Amino acid sequence: MVDIPASNEPSDAAKRASDAINLYLATVDWDTARMGWVAIRMSDGGTDGNLYFSKQSAIKHQMHEQQCCYIALRNLIAGATPRDMEIFLRWNREAYNAGLRIGDPDAPDMLMPTSIADRYRSGVRKT
Repeated sequence: MVDIPASNEPSDAAKRASDAINLYLATVDWDTARMGWVAIRMSDGGTDGNLYFSKQSAIKHQMHEQQCCYIALRNLIAGATPRDMEIFLRWNREAYNAGLRIGDPDAPDMLMPTSIADRYRSGVRKT
């Protein structure tokens, strides 16, 4: 289980990831955004600055693909809040810690069960 910080505030990593996602959404057209994937480093929420047109391509271009999580912009077309990204990063870190291979290009996309999403949401304050 992922520990929730005592402050319940989104981490700097979540804020950085949110800023990166929102920058992509502000600078590309809808057709590009709906096909775009972003690789986010789980350690600090940063990206490599590239937008990819498939999850497989995003994975292939990472030096350490298992240190990243991958998100489709079509799921965030209205933007991403730091709270959203905190939940996303926690979910992916927990999956990696449990032994799942998200960095495998052939692995199916994970779906977060509602019970886990609720647990994360209750631990992260809205900003």
